[in-house]
Amino acid sequence: MRAVLALVALVALARGQWHMQYRQLATIDLGISFIDANIGYTPGTLNGAGPAVFKTTDGAKTFEQCNVTNFGLDIMLLAVDAAANSVVVSSEAGELYSADGGKTFHQSLGGGLSQSVRHIGPSGLGGHKFGCAGYYELRKADGVAVSVNSGRTFQLYDAKLFTSARYGAFPTDTTWFVAAGEFPSNQTTSDDDNADDDGPFARIRPRGARIKSYVFTEDGQMYFAPGAKIVPKAKSGNSTNGYAAQLSKTTDGGQTWKTLFAENGTFYFNGIDCNPSNPDHCCAAGEGFTDQDGQSDEPGGRVHCTTDGGNTWNRTFWAPQNASNAVSLMEIRFSSSTEIWVAGGLLGNVNRPLFLHSTDGGVNWDVDVPEGLDPGALAVSLSFPTDKVGYTVMLNTVTQAASIGKYGL
Repeated sequence: MRAVLALVALVALARGQWHMQYRQLATIDLGISFIDANIGYTPGTLNGAGPAVFKTTDGAKTFEQCNVTNFGLDIMLLAVDAAANSVVVSSEAGELYSADGGKTFHQSLGGGLSQSVRHIGPSGLGGHKFGCAGYYELRKADGVAVSVNSGRTFQLYDAKLFTSARYGAFPTDTTWFVAAGEFPSNQTTSDDDNADDDGPFARIRPRGARIKSYVFTEDGQMYFAPGAKIVPKAKSGNSTNGYAAQLSKTTDGGQTWKTLFAENGTFYFNGIDCNPSNPDHCCAAGEGFTDQDGQSDEPGGRVHCTTDGGNTWNRTFWAPQNASNAVSLMEIRFSSSTEIWVAGGLLGNVNRPLFLHSTDGGVNWDVDVPEGLDPGALAVSLSFPTDKVGYTVMLNTVTQAASIGKYGL
């Protein structure tokens, strides 16, 4: 028996494991992107100091704060993606870009509210092409915003959704996917909530197992939560309990869109990603809950996968909510053509970072709740620059601090 246990331990060590790499980098941090095993970026918010973009060149052992000329209204930074020397950060009020490897960041033109940014195709055409998914006030529509000049300007495309655009995947120049959805909230407002000193700024408030904050705009209330991130408030008439899920696809660079998946009452989609070698092979993560905010008809975390370009979707992972725990699934990444990771959390009396791992393209999944990470935290984002090295941001809903975890030897 001891020999068997020792062999198992050696196999696990050879494959690598998740461990804490940098503790409490920021107060809030939701995105991470590495261009290789050592160089990466993460945007966050520092308590009392406002938003910041951080860069590491030594595999997240140390970070330096990047120079941002003007954040403007981008006070809640939500996601980041890097390719070559280009870096794009999305936020609740627009995008930021760097064309010099993070030395300086500037405000982009033409974008909007987005919690997802990805380079288009295998390399973003050397760091020139990026796509965001979100809500765009200029078009009064949910969809994608695409840049072909390293994030300086964005062109908007209406994805013709019945719910809110949340995450995007852009496996080729013209084939793009949008994962969409919405979730319920029983929050109410008061005169104090609408006070002038709030302005466009989000307030963070603990709400059960998740964090929920909100901002007010001309269009009404928007909600944010790890496990949900930020989306416009639910559109009326779509779902009796506030849950909606949709997947949409374009094969002509945003000119026309087709709904591939639509379901009300059960869950909403979070991250989506596609096989780097096959744009017809994609997986998307989703979640629904029965809690103080609403009642899902089928509460739990799930992963849906397709191998035929989205014509059919199979639920290949399902973790139903029970009396003690619920599973939140946030972000998903292919680390190779067959290996896939999902980041999320095990929600309970004390939240724990949780990861799903598949080595057969999403057919089967292993569940990992690693020891030695951050008790009270959820894993909210992923970056796998190689199939052997990965990074995650863990947001602790108790201490209000974000830390960086690393997978690898």
